[in-house]
Amino acid sequence: MNSLNGAARVLLIADDRETGAQYSDALATGGYAVTQADSFVETLGTPVPDPDVIVLCDLAVVAYPAQQAQVIRVSAEMTPAALVAEVHRRVALRATLYATMAQAT
Repeated sequence: MNSLNGAARVLLIADDRETGAQYSDALATGGYAVTQADSFVETLGTPVPDPDVIVLCDLAVVAYPAQQAQVIRVSAEMTPAALVAEVHRRVALRATLYATMAQAT
């Protein structure tokens, strides 16, 4: 897991700024380091940290190439709280996998 001050990094791509802000605030409250962008193109050439999880909202359907992060596509029904719970689950699974791999070597 990459971390900034111990927080897992989330790249949130949302073409609707208001919706993105709701999810971003919920993730930040959940303890994540969140970088928000309107589109994948907006992240090109910027110092976006290597995220642990990528969240695609609304019409942000372009996959983020060459990333090891897990991608979560937010459905219209997903609440900010449900997104935070899903990110918690994915980050925990990834940390467990890395710990298991480290013990095996």
